[in-house]
Amino acid sequence: MSFPGMIDNLCREWTASDQHSAELLRNLWWDPEQYEPVASCQNRDSSEHFIVISDALAYGMPWVEQRARGIHLRLDPAERICHVRGEAAMTYAWASHWLVQRGADPAALARYRPVPADPYGWGSDDFKATGLISAGDYRYARPGDARTRVIEERIRRSGDRYRLLGRQMAYSGNTVDDDLREAHYVLLLDNHPRAAERRFVVQLETVHRLRAVYTLDEGGFPTEKEAQEWVDRIDARDVAPLPATDPATGLPAAARRAAPAAAPPAFQPPSTPRRFTR
Repeated sequence: MSFPGMIDNLCREWTASDQHSAELLRNLWWDPEQYEPVASCQNRDSSEHFIVISDALAYGMPWVEQRARGIHLRLDPAERICHVRGEAAMTYAWASHWLVQRGADPAALARYRPVPADPYGWGSDDFKATGLISAGDYRYARPGDARTRVIEERIRRSGDRYRLLGRQMAYSGNTVDDDLREAHYVLLLDNHPRAAERRFVVQLETVHRLRAVYTLDEGGFPTEKEAQEWVDRIDARDVAPLPATDPATGLPAAARRAAPAAAPPAFQPPSTPRRFTR
């Protein structure tokens, strides 16, 4: 069943468990085409559904903070009662993190749904769009490289390691080197004991609209002030590099040790000179 069909069925045939569930279902039902599922899973008996959705209308300030959402449905088929909760997030990975905290399978949420061959329904090879038409089409973007996928996997499984301090759009609709980009960031407090020296983390997600992909980068700072200053200086034409982190651990990248100098050749005694006789 499609996501709009599921929401319509719940609104018509099921009873919401509380006022919050009823309001959330109504909001989703009012314009279901606004929301695009990008990843989902359910438990063994299908009584719980975990869905990551993109909100097509959530772009530009301040709604950009809701461009991804986690939706958790808990169903009681015997009583036809549904319990619904949702959480807005800046990125798919953070929406997934919220769902994993509620029992979702992180490996399943890493398997994004494929983007339709003709997502805009134009129906002709001659009129297919190149990339994403607008900022609201984040729903058709997918991870652009291996580093991004590794960072996303860590986010999903990070538990209570991070605390969100801030999130915002960094810039929108900038053309850089023939690439139309927009970017968003989250500012985090890292509670990992080995992150003590660079506890304030910036994660920057850049959407490359002409390629319909996004990439993630991150770096840690000693103080929140330094992290915020880096964010305030973001320029789409020349984004300053973030302090390097290991994408798998999120900790400062280990300094590379210089290779040891080659050992001098072993001492070789001079060979005995030959004597020549006539």
